[in-house]
Amino acid sequence: MIVTLAGHVDHGKTTLVRLLTGTDTDRLAEERRRGLTIDLGFAYLQHDGGVIGFVDVPGHHRFIHNMVAGVAALQHALLVIAADDGPMPQSREHLQILDLIGIRRGLIALTKCDRVTPERRAAARREIEALVAGTFLQGCPIIETSAETGEGLAALRATLIDAAATIDQAPADRPFRMAVDRAFTLKGTGVVVTGTVYAGEVGVDQEIHHFPSGRRARVRGLRVQNQPAAIARPGDRAALNLVGLEVSELGRGDWVASHPETGHRHLVIDLSVLDDFSRSIRQWLPVHVYHATRHSTGRLALFGGAGLPPGAAGWAELDCDEPLFAKRGDRLVIRDQGLDRTLGGGTVLDNRPRPRRRRAPARIASIAAYQQPTPAQSLAALLALGALDTREFQQVWHLPLASQEALIQATPATLHDHHLVLDSLWADWSAALLAECETRHAEDPGLQGLQENAFGNQVPERFRGDVLRELVAAGKLEQRAGRYRPLRHQVRLAPNEAAIFERLQPLLAQPQPMSLGDIAKDLKIPLINLQKLVRQLAIKGAVTQVNDKRVYLPDQVRALAETAMRLSSQGPFTARDFRDAAAIGRNIAIDVLEFFDARGFTRRNGDTRIVATDLSRLFTS
Repeated sequence: MIVTLAGHVDHGKTTLVRLLTGTDTDRLAEERRRGLTIDLGFAYLQHDGGVIGFVDVPGHHRFIHNMVAGVAALQHALLVIAADDGPMPQSREHLQILDLIGIRRGLIALTKCDRVTPERRAAARREIEALVAGTFLQGCPIIETSAETGEGLAALRATLIDAAATIDQAPADRPFRMAVDRAFTLKGTGVVVTGTVYAGEVGVDQEIHHFPSGRRARVRGLRVQNQPAAIARPGDRAALNLVGLEVSELGRGDWVASHPETGHRHLVIDLSVLDDFSRSIRQWLPVHVYHATRHSTGRLALFGGAGLPPGAAGWAELDCDEPLFAKRGDRLVIRDQGLDRTLGGGTVLDNRPRPRRRRAPARIASIAAYQQPTPAQSLAALLALGALDTREFQQVWHLPLASQEALIQATPATLHDHHLVLDSLWADWSAALLAECETRHAEDPGLQGLQENAFGNQVPERFRGDVLRELVAAGKLEQRAGRYRPLRHQVRLAPNEAAIFERLQPLLAQPQPMSLGDIAKDLKIPLINLQKLVRQLAIKGAVTQVNDKRVYLPDQVRALAETAMRLSSQGPFTARDFRDAAAIGRNIAIDVLEFFDARGFTRRNGDTRIVATDLSRLFTS
């Protein structure tokens, strides 16, 4: 168990830790000279059941950033209040920060009891009870202590040991990440980072990644609660001996994690404003943002038009100046830059990049889906909105891939290139495109087909091509020259097209059709006009255009393809083999074979070819 001490300056936090553990947590020369805790201090109490770790945080308001860095939701709180002073401003602010970060267990030490009368003790207790009313410390033990006489120290020690025996180990159901609060070198050991494990597990010889640099390192050694260990779990205070990083690259506010991370500058949070904050929260308020041991300045944008008054709650977006390694469910503390005072805190709902329209209805619905209490419920809510990018889902919830795959397998949905779509929605999309295609071709019999981008927007553009190709594969649509049409749709030729086709047919219906240039001369039509008409005939399936110079009737192409298939059944064949078998000229044979290659019907290897697929490739793409 890790115990975070909190309270006003000079109320005896450091003295209390020293009496319980024998360790003076004021390690800096400046701290000892001034008798004032400036930075985080750490100490450990060994007992028969294990080890209790203590994090001693500064009580002075000028060092509130260091205080926040020492607090984590999985810790046990020890609020220290002096009997002679009673609750002071930092007593209240520290309690608020403990609550905002999510600590839910703790007790209170009433110190310096030897300095006051019994009446003052009783008054101090009443003041404390009023202070903690409605917070997680309401009804918790208040243990009266004295550093001078030793009063209450045994009771405090026993209470902490009892609490440690009942604390539950947090589940390690997320990838590993640890917030770094110190980095230093030890002679004979090397680089060491310490901090609180926020999620997952880490062990010796495991590879980790450093945030924000992204560099990799290896865990050479590991200590938990100042004891050698093989593994560290959520809530543990751990020290990692790292290989692969220099101490100059590390510092408070960094993270080490099992996966590389770039961090997030835009966070949607469920913001709660403190009851005693002095004013309403306005749009674009400059703030300090504290997440674990990391700090960033930024701006606070509200989703509602009006400000948030004290005691209110609502969605807000943080635009941070520095990236934060924040995931859904993490707690943040927010302080007003101008007032230098804690205004509230929030729980992260979404860490995806901010779109152009902050308040778009689709985004509001998506954030609400991420607000669901469990990944499974969130996944179901998101799928009800449409296609889900599983990479975004994984990074918001910070799930192990195996856990996400298990969630996906339990849903009636299918992956389509990293996007998960309900099978029922995919069926609706298929039906919508099929109906649109059939309706538009029925209304216009001369329509030669619809290109992919000609369909309406009832199916997202990202998926439209896949749905159409599935319809083709299922035999419900056909594709010709990049256009989709109903399977049995007969394209009607326009009068001018029918007239030219009637003149073309006898010129094409011969073993070696004339080139388009010769046909243009024969029909006395400008070549450019003939080429335009032939392209329209090819789109409608009346002819097959082999290249810019040669056109065949579809039955002729089919006969030539069957010749290639016969040759290929005996092994690879050459252009000469094909020329001789088809009884056509060499140049024409090469033109046809190159057309076959381009359609994927044949595959060339040096001077030989084989047939690679069936005849449908020649007439459906």
